[in-house]
Amino acid sequence: MTCPICKKSGARRSHRQTVADHVLSLLGVFPWRCEGCNARFHSRLMPLSHMFRAHCPFCGNLGLRRISPDFVGSPLAGVWRFLNVPALRCDPCRYKYFSILPLREDQESLYNISSAD
Repeated sequence: MTCPICKKSGARRSHRQTVADHVLSLLGVFPWRCEGCNARFHSRLMPLSHMFRAHCPFCGNLGLRRISPDFVGSPLAGVWRFLNVPALRCDPCRYKYFSILPLREDQESLYNISSAD
């Protein structure tokens, strides 16, 4: 995340402190704090155009990779496996989950090329 005040990257998610922070979080706008200038601001995890593509629900990373559904442990894992929903893993935060959202176009082409070999 880039700080809108000092324009440096490296802003981190901040703790929700007020009622307004909690209400905005329900709408997908989270509090952030810049490590460079210590400013606090609100922003989405990602642009709205990326919201309909598979992304990590914690860090917003779009660079995901498919994994075997056997590695995902969740309360409804058996249901997702039965429905053949793809299992994904976020490399930076190592979160594993199921998602019905499609991957980005450039990632889909990578999987199609590797599966053709």
